[in-house]
Amino acid sequence: MVRGEDSGAHDEVLHLAAGAADVVLGGIRGLARRLPGLGDVRQELRARGELALRRNAPAQPAHMEVLARRVSERAAEPAPAAQTARNGRPAQLVRDDG
Repeated sequence: MVRGEDSGAHDEVLHLAAGAADVVLGGIRGLARRLPGLGDVRQELRARGELALRRNAPAQPAHMEVLARRVSERAAEPAPAAQTARNGRPAQLVRDDG
């Protein structure tokens, strides 16, 4: 057990933790009173979480912009040797429908 001067510091930490827990529980109780059902509380917390993540997350690049860059990069690459005919021009691909 804690004795002497440490007892006061121990009690202070205990009281601060209990006070913080009481504030948090009071806030949760208030939120539950304002919203009629537990499902509503869950939806509200989820919506707030999504908004917080969107606010703080880095922006994703536009999907179509990424695809356009990939296409332009592929067009700029030289054709592999297997696809080039002996005369230096690209070989024509023949479709075999079998």
